[in-house]
Amino acid sequence: MTTSDVETLVDGLFGSGSRLARTLHGYETRPVQTLMAQRVVETARAGGTLMVEAPTGTGKTLAYLLPLLSLGRKVIVSTATKALQDQIMEKDLVLVRQAVEQPFTATALKGRANYLCLYRYRAFRHAGLPVPEREREWALRLEAWAEKTETGERDEFRDMPEGLVLWSAIHTGGDHCPGRKCPDHGACFLNRARERARAVDLVVVNHHLFFADLAVKEGGFGEILPEYDALVFDEAHRIPDVATRFFAIEISNYKLRDLVRDTRREFEEVGGGDDALMGALAGMEEATFRLRNAFPLEDQRIGLTREDLDQEPGHAIHAVEWALHGFREALESHRARSVGLAACGRRAEEMQDATRLIRALNDPSRVYWYETRNRGIFLSAAPLETGPILRELLHPRAKTAIFASATLTSAPGPEGFVFFQEQMGFQPDDVTVCCLPPVFDYATRSLLYLPRHLPDPVDPGFAPAVVAEILALLTISSGRALCLFTSFRMLELVREGLEGRIPYRVFSQGDAAKGALLDAFKKETSSVLLGVSSFWEGVDVPGETLSLVVVDRLPFASPGEPMVAARQRWMGLNGRNAFREMSLPQAILSLKQGLGRLLRTTADRGVMAVLDPRLSHKWYGKSFLAGLPAAPVTHEMEAVRRFFA
Repeated sequence: MTTSDVETLVDGLFGSGSRLARTLHGYETRPVQTLMAQRVVETARAGGTLMVEAPTGTGKTLAYLLPLLSLGRKVIVSTATKALQDQIMEKDLVLVRQAVEQPFTATALKGRANYLCLYRYRAFRHAGLPVPEREREWALRLEAWAEKTETGERDEFRDMPEGLVLWSAIHTGGDHCPGRKCPDHGACFLNRARERARAVDLVVVNHHLFFADLAVKEGGFGEILPEYDALVFDEAHRIPDVATRFFAIEISNYKLRDLVRDTRREFEEVGGGDDALMGALAGMEEATFRLRNAFPLEDQRIGLTREDLDQEPGHAIHAVEWALHGFREALESHRARSVGLAACGRRAEEMQDATRLIRALNDPSRVYWYETRNRGIFLSAAPLETGPILRELLHPRAKTAIFASATLTSAPGPEGFVFFQEQMGFQPDDVTVCCLPPVFDYATRSLLYLPRHLPDPVDPGFAPAVVAEILALLTISSGRALCLFTSFRMLELVREGLEGRIPYRVFSQGDAAKGALLDAFKKETSSVLLGVSSFWEGVDVPGETLSLVVVDRLPFASPGEPMVAARQRWMGLNGRNAFREMSLPQAILSLKQGLGRLLRTTADRGVMAVLDPRLSHKWYGKSFLAGLPAAPVTHEMEAVRRFFA
């Protein structure tokens, strides 16, 4: 396909005479969107991999959907969250159907835990297991729903609370699924969803489902996703973290508890008695209790060391391994009695293998840690690098792949993609890269404020100085601000410092669900929203309600994080500079994400403020600035005042 042919095809989709132009009132062509669409067509025609950084306002969803569907490709789109899945299915596809000449079919697939398992549900009801009092109303609602639902999707209950114990006992989790041996295989809601996905032109999933499926394919059992011609990762910058999670090996007291519960329920279903099996289950419960108590009660995440294994934590892990061994021996004669008991046996094998691997601490390609959360203890062995795994499992299946995000580059030019390419297992020559120009006019509609007078973040005076600086900025901006922090501690200090000193409503992460906080923030124009972690991305508030974004400090990952520390050690042993090659590019991408909350439409204007003086004083400050939008820079508060005036 020649360049002229590509341009003609794209003009027919996005030009002034296109169906899209006739569909949208006041339509204006976007050169950046057209350029991305051309790159997508070229990649779809020739095959290969395209990495494209598409700034906010590009309209990237249409830029990949319209060309791929017009070319008749079978497409899987993987998004960062279920919320983005819903946006594509409920909003974007309405427009795409009007703009694409040839009809197409589409469906969304959710993760296994989003579907009712008929086999587990009937076993649960037959066993008559007690339901927690606070969940009894939900038990009645689920019972009525299970008799009439056609999809079995949890999302049919918009108000169902997270963490419902009842739902965890009846969903189609991969650990519990007996596969084709299940007596309800033909009526299975998950199988029905998968059959729909096989028959349609477009399947929309999220990264968690995609990589859970890829991890399952590695084991060769229970995969969900169909074959495809083209694969699109939207919000692709999230992939390395998701992949790390799904290729980790993990054991937890919750998994052990669920195995005991499910075995008892399955054994009651088939009937009969076995004192040895009941004794093995009691031993599992005792070992699970010992495992949780062997680790700190407070929430923390710390590397697992040889010293830990020589003390009570190691003894408790060993006790779990032996309890699993005893359980498997006692269960062996019963595994053929039902598909459920066979599945319990398989789960026990996997848990025993995971426990043995974690206790060995001898795989140099993995980092080992434990995490305590509330009543839970999680032991994990995660891969140090995602690149080799993805090169083996993902690359052969992705003949045509498009990775798109507003933040993929940590520096100008093609070399800015190198960090992401390494995380994804690509060599520079393996991919085509495209960094689209900004859509918004940062030069005239924004200002980057970098105060030089604040102390270094390690200085005890930094926190009170940040409080004073934010107070001054909020006074000038009349609220209308999103303040982003790298720790809850700093968020709480600023929240306390603002209390009673500004006439604006302050919303803080943790007060309510993220969606509820954002809705309240949007409605109250002069309000202030304080957030950490998840609020650095996924916040889309156009208009004057968000006219100021404040970042307290440069978002370097904590060296105390087990994964960060292990990767730094590993890179050092291999003669590489961990700060330049990992810590710095990761922090630049995070800062770009945070500051990207400011301009969401061409009419928006506002100030971005980074209160960390290292941006002005340290050598790496230039690297950060090179990766940020080309906004005018000031070090003076008076310039901020003039901007808002």
